[in-house]
Amino acid sequence: MSTKDVHELVTKANQYAQDVDLYALVGLEGDPSLHTDPKLIHRAWRKSSLKHHPDKTGDAFDKDKWELFEFARDILLEPAARAAYDNARAAQRLRAQERDKVQGEQRRFVDQLEADELAARRRREEKLEKDRQLELEKARLREEGVRRRAEEDERFRRENLERAEKARKQEDDEFDERERELQTLLEESRARKAARKEAKKAKREGREPVETGPPPVTKQATEGTARPAEATDRAYARAPPKWEDLKARMFAVQKRRDALRQAGLL
Repeated sequence: MSTKDVHELVTKANQYAQDVDLYALVGLEGDPSLHTDPKLIHRAWRKSSLKHHPDKTGDAFDKDKWELFEFARDILLEPAARAAYDNARAAQRLRAQERDKVQGEQRRFVDQLEADELAARRRREEKLEKDRQLELEKARLREEGVRRRAEEDERFRRENLERAEKARKQEDDEFDERERELQTLLEESRARKAARKEAKKAKREGREPVETGPPPVTKQATEGTARPAEATDRAYARAPPKWEDLKARMFAVQKRRDALRQAGLL
């Protein structure tokens, strides 16, 4: 074989090494280093190429396919071309391994990025959920605080109303008792005035004055008192009240009632 033919076979070997497995094409399976016997290579080629031979295919003959089989035989039988093919295939496998390694590292890098992103998203979601639960708890505490304040306000209002009602009743009782006493004193004052008038009239007429006596104790005057007779005796012992004082006291009581009513306690 001429140098030119070897050079052409080496060129073709480098070309086919990129995408064609010549050993598999001619039917040599397994480790290529075991297939060095030219007779074995030729026998395998003859068997594989037979179905592509022009005598077999006739009109369906594929010239390019047949040419590929012939180049495969010549490359594998020529040591220099076969060595070039084996080296190119080895380099291709090495590049594929390196590419797979890089892709594997890239995949691991991408996987790590995705795992980190997933973990970060979970942390964000957990934080959002924690914040949401915290806000719900704050809202619950606010509502509970409002409810408790409302209950305290209501309790305070009831207690104030009860105290105001109790104070009002006590004041009413005291006012009624004082009013009865004042009424009694007023009637006694009127009786004494009438007695003096009767005494003057009897003196002018030269007769004995008619005994008028103390005014009768009315039901109104005795209501709410334990001993009406003693109250009357005390009333006789006091000085007659002034109407101005009586009005001032009644106005003072009414003023206190109005103040309680404005405060909402009555």
